[in-house]
Amino acid sequence: MNMKKNIYIALTTLISFLVISNSLFAEKAVKDRIAAQFTVKKDICAVIKNLIWEGVNAKEVTKAGIEIGYDACLVIKCAIEGYGNVEQVIGGAIESGVTPDIISRCAIDAGAKPDEVARILAGPTAIPINLPIGEPGGGYLSPSTP
Repeated sequence: MNMKKNIYIALTTLISFLVISNSLFAEKAVKDRIAAQFTVKKDICAVIKNLIWEGVNAKEVTKAGIEIGYDACLVIKCAIEGYGNVEQVIGGAIESGVTPDIISRCAIDAGAKPDEVARILAGPTAIPINLPIGEPGGGYLSPSTP
């Protein structure tokens, strides 16, 4: 039994390490691709659009572009104009620390629908649950309830 537990812990640790290192490698790879393409094209907007057209995740492109130091609004606009998924673009901007007011202004300027931007920035909403009206039935819930 103890041997199974040790194997489980070792496998869990290994898988966690691989997932974390893979995500860090992917982020660095996107930053490297942005830098490499920028040296050729000299236009960050063209680079962002091109990476998204190549199939790179719009969230990763947006996050990397902002973290490298390019203007957040320009990166957001270019990613949306390059047909990046609006939810991914906004997610990347949020993870980079851009404030919601800047994100919404830039996304809407790029052509995103205002209601979609508001929904994404609001996050998940609670689902209302209707409780039955009347007398509770079934007795006590716990021994400490009077």
